[in-house]
Amino acid sequence: MKQPHRRTAVFLMNLGGPRSLAEVRPFLFDLFADKQILQVPALIRIPLAALIAALRAPSSRSKYALIGNRSPLVQETEAQARALDTKLGEPFKCFLAMRCGQPDTKHAVAEALAWGAEQAVGLPLYPQFARATTMSSLEELRDRWPASLPLREIRSYPTDPLFLDAAAACLDEALAQVRPETRPQRLVIFSAHGLPMRDVRAGDPYESEVKATVEAVARRCQLGADEWRLTYQSRVRPREWLGPDTVETVRKLAKGRALVLVPIAFVSEHLETLYDLDILARQAAEQVGASQVVRARTPGTRPEFMLALERLVHEALGEPEPAPR
Repeated sequence: MKQPHRRTAVFLMNLGGPRSLAEVRPFLFDLFADKQILQVPALIRIPLAALIAALRAPSSRSKYALIGNRSPLVQETEAQARALDTKLGEPFKCFLAMRCGQPDTKHAVAEALAWGAEQAVGLPLYPQFARATTMSSLEELRDRWPASLPLREIRSYPTDPLFLDAAAACLDEALAQVRPETRPQRLVIFSAHGLPMRDVRAGDPYESEVKATVEAVARRCQLGADEWRLTYQSRVRPREWLGPDTVETVRKLAKGRALVLVPIAFVSEHLETLYDLDILARQAAEQVGASQVVRARTPGTRPEFMLALERLVHEALGEPEPAPR
């Protein structure tokens, strides 16, 4: 008789987000206390993180107040966990492991062990690898997970066919909203979270993986080379960041055009989509006279994306791909 599989915990790893305005400052502290974000010794990093969190909290709270007084990222990741649980079935169970805020990785590991997990898979919800996100989450999981139990890690999946299907479907739905009379002047702007050029020059593969995703999605949606641009958002001055900047590009190119904004490095709605794109980028487009502004949604729990995650988990465990259900 075939032996049953081990109980397998699947950790859905993302940056996290404050679930209320009261959580904004603790969230910011967790973010800047990360050694991948502030690359200085802990004796300096921890008090500096506390100072930055205190200084930035009022501005950040005002932004979250505009999108419902919280980030929806944790709630949307919970929905993704439920959907993936249904796809994977027994003996798998998904747990949320947020790098900043709650529920954090420590809590997730404790829950998984109480459930009886015998092995685990770290599944980053960052399609493209960056040290500040993917590596930080994976290192935290390695530190928390018992060394006596197997741990498999998924690195990234920028050109996974099913992920690309999900991203292309999101864009196709947005393109369908462009009014027929404005289609000849439409412009698709793919927007990814920025990264300090220091990390890029040090060999971080994020930029090349984002480009690979964008080029593949553009081909799937049959976009010509002059119909789209890749930009980066959420940069923090005065440090040099990846460019061109999303809002600056919108100001430069949106006049008289139907603009389609596409969050290409995010799989859930959060501040970077609901504020940076829906508010800042939209305002910039309207100020310069865009004829229409449409924003593509993130993959969320789309069937194609859930199939992608299901397959990635089985591949990480060296198991055959499950038969379609």
